[in-house]
Amino acid sequence: MSTILFTMKKYVFILGFFSIIACHKPNFNALDKPWEPDYSVTRSESAIKEFEKQDADKMPAPGGIVLAGSSTFTKWTNADKDLAPLPIINRGFGGSTLPEVIHYSDQTILKYHPKTVVIYCENDMFGSKPKSPEQVRDAYVTLTKMIHDKEPDAKIYGVSLKPSPSRWNKREDVVKANKLIQDFIKSDRNHEYIDVWPVMMKNGRPDGTIFLGDSLHMNEEGYRRWTTVLKPILEKSM
Repeated sequence: MSTILFTMKKYVFILGFFSIIACHKPNFNALDKPWEPDYSVTRSESAIKEFEKQDADKMPAPGGIVLAGSSTFTKWTNADKDLAPLPIINRGFGGSTLPEVIHYSDQTILKYHPKTVVIYCENDMFGSKPKSPEQVRDAYVTLTKMIHDKEPDAKIYGVSLKPSPSRWNKREDVVKANKLIQDFIKSDRNHEYIDVWPVMMKNGRPDGTIFLGDSLHMNEEGYRRWTTVLKPILEKSM
């Protein structure tokens, strides 16, 4: 009888173990129909060539932290100093979208064999062609899967789409996209979500004092607040 009970308990344990694994298996499947850009994904080619020139002069050492994404990183020109002594490789370019970051992933992320990749890209839903939060999530999933496949040991951090005053009228879509991306990240290995909303809000709205005149891009105070959030998290990844 004891042998039978032991065998049953072992079976239940194994079944439960694999059930947990199945529940936490990331869903790489698309949630919405494919979305095709109405712009050229090579429109920032000049920025990519500039990165290549910088690399030719001095190639960053492998195992660094790549900042990948759009103008919030592009304009963070002091990121290496703000996040020092972390080995920052800032490869944000233009006002890029996820399709553009995907297109240039070899040149802006994978070539550096990073230990850590931080992704921030918020422009996908704000172009002339409608794009759903689900399609934004799908593009994010595509990018992160590419990183996992090429650099399986790299830690990935997805930064929440920030609350910008100039885009506050689309906040419901932004919140939904963030939620969908966060749900995916929870199920994915070696992957974490960074929420920057708490340090950017005041009285239930974006704090206008941390933005430039365009009410979209951040000033020095905005980046100081981002530093207080990102730096402690990134230090733990190194």
